[in-house]
Amino acid sequence: MEQAGGNIRKAKKWIKEDPELRKMLVRSGRNEIMLDLDGDGAADVCISSENKGKNIDTLAIDLSGNGEFNLYLHDADGNGIPDTILWADDDSDEAEVIAIGSDVEDGLIDIATRIDRLLSAEEFLNEELGLSLADLAEYLKLHAAVLLAEVEKRLHAEGVERVYYFLNDAGTYYLATIEGEQPRVRPFGTALLYDGKLYLQTGKSKEVSKQLAANPKVELCAFMGGSWLRVAGELVNDDNRDVKVEMLRKMPDLKAMYSPDDGNMQMLYLKNATATFSSFTSEPEIIKF
Repeated sequence: MEQAGGNIRKAKKWIKEDPELRKMLVRSGRNEIMLDLDGDGAADVCISSENKGKNIDTLAIDLSGNGEFNLYLHDADGNGIPDTILWADDDSDEAEVIAIGSDVEDGLIDIATRIDRLLSAEEFLNEELGLSLADLAEYLKLHAAVLLAEVEKRLHAEGVERVYYFLNDAGTYYLATIEGEQPRVRPFGTALLYDGKLYLQTGKSKEVSKQLAANPKVELCAFMGGSWLRVAGELVNDDNRDVKVEMLRKMPDLKAMYSPDDGNMQMLYLKNATATFSSFTSEPEIIKF
């Protein structure tokens, strides 16, 4: 966790400067940061430090969705791998040590047997989901890793990644094109970061596609949490099938209208782009990619 999480004070600085992270922030204490990743108002994950805000060594997760942390992963030796697992039942005020050192994997399996409120016991797992307790243990390990990785990516996002997270979290942005001498604008909701490029998606049969073929210069705008983003650049067509598959994987609702081989689905990435982050309380910040 030291390797993945870094420094509490540095994390606070990133949160202060990033409107997305400020929106997720529930609490920022001297040695801890609590974040609400799913937007329900309650903290889902807490990263903390026992050494005065230096290296992050503990990750707490709310697995049962009741607003209380019940799974704690602690990295005592600072190698980035949890070596102590604690579990707190809903009716308990104290966390119980489940595993230490080499017993961590067995401890996760033990935890899995306790989560009847999460997935309702082994019988339900087997009959309804076709999962074993070992499967659930693996899920828990991956769940913790994914949460920590998401915090890490957002804390350190720069350049095109930062632009992508803003568009993705805003949900809707507005894309302006030119048709002759007339500006055209419409809402978009597709955004994909793939191989270092920021993609959006449309259909080749649409007017916007025809306008882009005639003039690829565009500008888009998004607003979220008191901040707004404008991006000016050119959109370049990319017929790479892998990019289309990835967009459909990320946004499965598009499958009702598009497929990678339908001859209509179009992926375009931004080139020669200038992104400007603005708000009423700070100076504009410009990113080129």
